[in-house]
Amino acid sequence: MAAQQTPEGDATGATPQLTLKEHYHKRVAHTSGRVGWLTAEQEAKLRELWALLLEEFERNERLPVVYSLAQTAGEGGGGDHEASDITALSFEPLETLGSAPRKRNEPPTPSSGSGWLPRWPAAASRSKPATPVPESESPPAAARTATPDSAPAEAESEAESAEPEDEEDSRRRLETVQAYATRTQPESDPIVPVAFVPLFGEAAGERTQRAAFWQAATQTGDADSWVLRYLRARAWDVAAALAMIRRTLVWRTAQAIDEIAHYGEAQLHAHTMRAGLAYACTSDNLDNPVYVVRVRINEARHRSVAAIKRFLCWQIETAQLLAVGRADGRVTILFDLAGFSRDNIDLALVRTLITLLTNYYPETLGILILHVNSWVFSGLWALIAPFIDPAVKAKIVMAKSAADIAPFIARDRLVAEVGGAKPFDYDYVLPTAEENRRMADAAARSAAEAAFVAAVADYEAATRRWLDAADSAEEERVRARDALRSAAADLDPFVRARTLYHRLGFIRADRSVQF
Repeated sequence: MAAQQTPEGDATGATPQLTLKEHYHKRVAHTSGRVGWLTAEQEAKLRELWALLLEEFERNERLPVVYSLAQTAGEGGGGDHEASDITALSFEPLETLGSAPRKRNEPPTPSSGSGWLPRWPAAASRSKPATPVPESESPPAAARTATPDSAPAEAESEAESAEPEDEEDSRRRLETVQAYATRTQPESDPIVPVAFVPLFGEAAGERTQRAAFWQAATQTGDADSWVLRYLRARAWDVAAALAMIRRTLVWRTAQAIDEIAHYGEAQLHAHTMRAGLAYACTSDNLDNPVYVVRVRINEARHRSVAAIKRFLCWQIETAQLLAVGRADGRVTILFDLAGFSRDNIDLALVRTLITLLTNYYPETLGILILHVNSWVFSGLWALIAPFIDPAVKAKIVMAKSAADIAPFIARDRLVAEVGGAKPFDYDYVLPTAEENRRMADAAARSAAEAAFVAAVADYEAATRRWLDAADSAEEERVRARDALRSAAADLDPFVRARTLYHRLGFIRADRSVQF
């Protein structure tokens, strides 16, 4: 039974809005403050924010890429850009998953073999596809060029306390999916056949605020939906929503989120992906995609802090694909704590996930279900709770059994390993170069990008007329929105590596989702 798209209250607010549990018990989707259900006051706020955003774009402000995936010695980020707490989410440059930080300005050392990034000749060309250099001819991958003094304490303590590793332990902790594929299938081509090239003709080391915005806002299929998330998260305070969007764009650019999408699983931690720490395979009673997090799989000693940050970012970015057309882009997270022990306690993972959802992906979390049957968790909860934003805490549901979960995820949708009736055995299917072959078609990518850039310009122009002419320009803006959505879908295969969910058949060629 699909969720009903019925209003939560009328435009005057005379009907009380439903609580979270009431939405699920009645299977009524969230509509308040969303496209198609805005009050006159809410639409006025949306217009006000769009006017400010368009002014921001005209300033042509350039944002630095601090941690590029293709970063080499002497290039890339400086540590002064980062804040001193975990909200900075500073990543290791993504050529290695090593967690031991170097001192500032310490020369980089050659990779220990965990590097994942294939070597392409010079810069990637827009006129012809680049050809990967054979592994035997590749120079060693560069380690990080600078470690900010403000690097998270987890990395420092991990480096100081770690015991010497044998070769197998080191490989398990550091190896990426690309490195694993190269080691186990030495004749295989690189998973991603070409180097990253930014959209809008941007330079490798920076993005304009406008380019960063459109790379993010078109993932949901409707830029209004993306903007409205920030207005709802900031209680319709336009200035606060604009400030939050600015911070998000600065962060996305600094951490090269567009590159994470481009390289996809190739740059993720192989052990985490193969073990199945987290995966999506079903939907909840409001048709939000459900991510199952198998906490018993998680052991921090088997991967670095940087690796889990990268993994979580990729999963949340990919969740936008799974949530297109479903409940306004929200996802449900089910933490399965069955078999949970002290070895699985990982504050860095929990704090990172909470920070991402609170600061950079607002209104993305539908509900967070904690399937708890372990006494160890009660002590952990006391440590975690202070870090959780009250708005996030209100979405947390404690459950001891499948019956407790059923009001939110029906038993026929709940995976069998959590007590449901849906058969699903996680088996990681390794990505291949073949699934990403379209990324190497430079001519087709150029045409798709040109259409996307033109569609963005048309949508901006239609939005300006909508701001000036009110309702008379509404239909024109809807047409521009649909054209932009189509252009973004056509461009996607050239700028985003295919995912596990494409290989499993959950994401179809037309971008629809079927679990």
